[in-house]
Amino acid sequence: MDYHNIQFSIIIPCYNHSKYLNDCFESIFCQGFQNWEAILVNDGSTDDTEELAKELIQSESRVKYIYQENKGLSAARNTGMAAAKGEYLLFLDADDWLYPECLNTYSKFLKDNPLSKLLRCGYAYWDHPEGRKYHAHNPSRDVLIYPNVLTQNIGPCHSILIKRDFAESIGGFDTSLKSCEDWDYWIRAGKMGARINSISETLVAYRYVPNSMSRNPRVMYESLLEVSLRAGKKDPRVSENAPYNQNFDLDYSTIQKNHLISMLGVMLHQGKVLEAVEWYQKEKERWNWKLKVEDWKGLSSYLSWAYFFERGKIEKLLDETFPCLINFFKDLGYSETECSKLSKMVFAPQLKTLNHIRFGKVFGAGLNRIGWY
Repeated sequence: MDYHNIQFSIIIPCYNHSKYLNDCFESIFCQGFQNWEAILVNDGSTDDTEELAKELIQSESRVKYIYQENKGLSAARNTGMAAAKGEYLLFLDADDWLYPECLNTYSKFLKDNPLSKLLRCGYAYWDHPEGRKYHAHNPSRDVLIYPNVLTQNIGPCHSILIKRDFAESIGGFDTSLKSCEDWDYWIRAGKMGARINSISETLVAYRYVPNSMSRNPRVMYESLLEVSLRAGKKDPRVSENAPYNQNFDLDYSTIQKNHLISMLGVMLHQGKVLEAVEWYQKEKERWNWKLKVEDWKGLSSYLSWAYFFERGKIEKLLDETFPCLINFFKDLGYSETECSKLSKMVFAPQLKTLNHIRFGKVFGAGLNRIGWY
């Protein structure tokens, strides 16, 4: 079937994620709304992405395939953007997927709001399409994304829809960044005065893979620092006439404190206690931080173990990562009692869940109320 007036261009970068492509594309093929194209950009994969792509383009004419030498996620998204024909762009990573009514819901909203340039929906963390949903977040407000976007991202990339001509006016994703390229992109949109419309309905899924072991927290932290520093300054990539392209007084110390703590969580999950201690002490001296006890909760994030709620995963955390936290706090000079309290505070969601699993909801809840975990 030949579809005219393509409304949505779904851009899918893929680097050695062929094992997820069937789930990703099946979610696109199941859409009730039909005026879409899917652009698969193979960023130099060494797995069987090429073979799967050939099968996809043979079975569905709306799938476009582009191969390029490995250049990174930003370059792959830029390649897809340059090839897109749709009125709106959706950047979908190869390991994520869309809910069946995603494009239909977007289309209905845009029919009533044709001037919308930026649109976001709710998203949920899943382990796989038929598996477990860990957490959902549904936005509720239509707002200017500036100035909040200067200090926090506005959501996973595939939960945001952007009008193609507006995207082109912002420019491409920054290929010099090894991480946080999407946050950098939305900051530019914010400085241009972008207003985002919100659909308070979960329409996309984020595959939550417990892969802290493969992350490089130092690289991520440096990218976060670079983007944060850019955020508070006038951006030469944005028009001087943009309403919010100006210097902004940001509390870089607090911003980086929060970023570092989440990255320390990744490092401690990897068992690198001494490296985490040395890194923290160096950055603490650099920024002259004064930490509150509550700040340490940030060790648990979606990047580390925030959604580890199955019994086996919790017990593994307590066996392998809990001692790392104890030793980390001990090396920072906390007393033995304080080390135990801090570590239990960080792991409180998992410990409370374990009480429910072991002792049932009623008795487990009672234990949690008295703080026995």
